[in-house]
Amino acid sequence: MVGSKFRPFIKVKKFLYLFLSILILFSGCAVNPVSGDKDFVLMSESQEIALGRNYNSQILKQIPAYPDKELQDYVQSVGDSLAKKSHRPNLIYRFTVLDSPDVNAFALPGGYIFVFRGLMAYLSSEEELAAVLGHELGHVTARHSVQQISQSQLFDVLTTVVGRQSSSNIYNITNLAKSAFLAGYGRRLELQADELGAEYLVKDGYSSAGMLETLSVLKDQEIYSKEKSQRRGQQQTYHGVFSSHPSNDKRFQEVITKAQSLEVNISKDPQGNYMKYVDDMIYGDNEASGVRRGRDFYHQDLDIHLKAPEKWEIENTISSLFFYSQNGEASLSVQVDDQNMRETPKDYLYRNISSNLYEVEDFLLDGYEACSGILERSGKRFRIAVIFKDKKIFQFLGSLNSSEENFFSYDKDFLYIVRNFSKLKESERSLALPLRIKLHKVKKGQSYNSLANDSLIPNDPEKKLRLLNGDYPSGTLSAGRLIKIIK
Repeated sequence: MVGSKFRPFIKVKKFLYLFLSILILFSGCAVNPVSGDKDFVLMSESQEIALGRNYNSQILKQIPAYPDKELQDYVQSVGDSLAKKSHRPNLIYRFTVLDSPDVNAFALPGGYIFVFRGLMAYLSSEEELAAVLGHELGHVTARHSVQQISQSQLFDVLTTVVGRQSSSNIYNITNLAKSAFLAGYGRRLELQADELGAEYLVKDGYSSAGMLETLSVLKDQEIYSKEKSQRRGQQQTYHGVFSSHPSNDKRFQEVITKAQSLEVNISKDPQGNYMKYVDDMIYGDNEASGVRRGRDFYHQDLDIHLKAPEKWEIENTISSLFFYSQNGEASLSVQVDDQNMRETPKDYLYRNISSNLYEVEDFLLDGYEACSGILERSGKRFRIAVIFKDKKIFQFLGSLNSSEENFFSYDKDFLYIVRNFSKLKESERSLALPLRIKLHKVKKGQSYNSLANDSLIPNDPEKKLRLLNGDYPSGTLSAGRLIKIIK
C-alpha cells in the first residue's frame, strides 16, 4: 500500500500522462504562414474561413455596416493594398466600417476585419488608418484567433476528462493552467500583430511613424476614458486596439525600429484622401440609437424626448441610456421593452416587484400612463418608474454610488428625468438627427475653447475636439489649419 504522502505525486504523474496522451490525440499541427513554425491548431484553413463567415453575419446583424458606400470602398482599397504585402495574399479580405461610436477595431478568422466609425473619427490620416488595418491584418495572417480557439478547445477537453477521472485538486490545477496560459497568450500575439502591421505598412509605401501616431491617438483616448470613468466612480472601460501598450513600451519601440529598417520606398502620401472621406461622417450617436444634444436626448423611432438635470451627463449605449450626476454619485438608467400584457403601469410594477416598494404614485406624462415608487433592497434605495407608450415600456432605475444618506437629495433629479419624458414635438424632429464631422479651416483668433462653446458635442466638448484633432490635452490652433469640428 502506497503511503499517503506519496499519493499526490502519483496523481500528478497520472495527470501528466493523461495530458501528454491528449496532446498526442489532438496533435493537429500546421505551419504558421508568418513564422514557418508548426503551430498547435485544431482547424483547417477552410474551417477558419467558414467560422469567420458565420461570425461576420452575426456581427452585422447586431451592428450594421456604416451606410456610406464611398467610405466603405475607400477603407477596402486601403486594406486590400496592405493585404497584397501580407503573408496570406491568397485570402479575400473584407474590411468593414461598423456604424458604432466605439473607438475600436477587431479581426475575425479567415480575413474579416472591422473598424468602427468611432475610431475613424479620431484618426487624421490614411497612414493612421493603414496602421490600424495592418495591425488587425497581422492577427489574421498569423492565425492568432485559430491558435486561441485551439488552445481553449484543448483545455476544455482536459478539464472535462480530468474532472471525471481525477481528484478535484487536479481539476483545479487544470483550470488554473487554462486561465494562466490564455491570460498570458494575448500580450505576445498583440506584439506580433504590431510587428506584422508595421511590416505591411512600410512595404505598402507608408512610414512606420504611422504606427506611433496611431498609438498616440489611442493612448489619448485611453487617458480620457480613464479620467471620465474616475469622475463617475467607475472602473476604466476603454479596451481599444493597442490599449495593452504603455507609451514607453520597449518591445513596441523595437518593433518600430525593425520596421524602419524596411523603409526603402516611402511612396505614399501619409494624408492620402482620408479627411475627404470622413467629412460628413456621423459622429457619436446615430439615428437608430437616439441622439444626445447637450442635456437633451431625442429618439426619432421611439418618438421621445428626455432631459437631464443641470450638471448631469447622458451616456448612450446599444442596450441602455444612462444619466450621471457630475460627480458620479448618482446615476439613472433607461431601458425599453415591449408591452405584452393589458395592465396598468402600477400592475406592472407590483407584478415584477412584489415587496419593498413604497410611495407608489400613478400619473400621466404627455398623455401616457406612468407609475413611480421607491424600491428598497438590502439597505439600498432605488427610484423606479415605468411609462407605457405605443406598446412600449420605458423603465427608469435611479440609484446612488455613494452613501444612502444622500438618496433623497438626488431623488428630485431622478424624478426630474422621469417627469420630463415627452413625445417629440414637430420642431424637435430635426434635433433627433445625428451630429456629423465637418472640415473647418481655423480662423484667426479661434481656439478650442471658443469652438467648444459653439459645439453641440454632448459632454466635454473641448476635450473631444482636441481628441478629434490630435491636440489632447493641450495643443493649440493656428489660423489656416484644417481641423475636424462637429455640426
